[in-house]
Amino acid sequence: MQKDNVGRYCQHIIPNIKSLIVKAREKKIPVIYACDSRYTDDSLFNKLGRKPHTIKGTEGVKIIEELAPLPDDIIVEKRMMSGFFGSDLDFTLRQKDVKRLIITGVRTEFCLSKTTLDAFELGYHPIVPSDACASPSLKGHQATIESLDLLKIPKPTTEELIRNDLI
Repeated sequence: MQKDNVGRYCQHIIPNIKSLIVKAREKKIPVIYACDSRYTDDSLFNKLGRKPHTIKGTEGVKIIEELAPLPDDIIVEKRMMSGFFGSDLDFTLRQKDVKRLIITGVRTEFCLSKTTLDAFELGYHPIVPSDACASPSLKGHQATIESLDLLKIPKPTTEELIRNDLI
């Protein structure tokens, strides 16, 4: 989660994401951050009527301290909503022979959804911990989480993921 993308709506998921990161590192599973890295004139801002944020090279693009990457973690910059579109995420995952992805983060109905659907279509096995993603729109969040059932994408809680050794 990046500084410009954190709001009151998502504070409750930070400890869950942190638990997943800690467990992944314990098991030597790659921790990869797909981070917005936009330009001030990015067309997405105009299309959505939003002010520029997560601008390349600014403080707002940095990952929050609670989830800070370690030197062996990987940061993939993305310009669009999906972590895959126009980035080297797919190449990075294939180089590391990763098949199963645990996808967390903010804006469930946009960035998380697009990344999850792209992962699914690219042949990965995405898992979306239902308590490790959030959106300012509770309705949008819930609709997106429910829609994952149609593709049989698992959406366990963080505790279930860890307890059932899925991470």
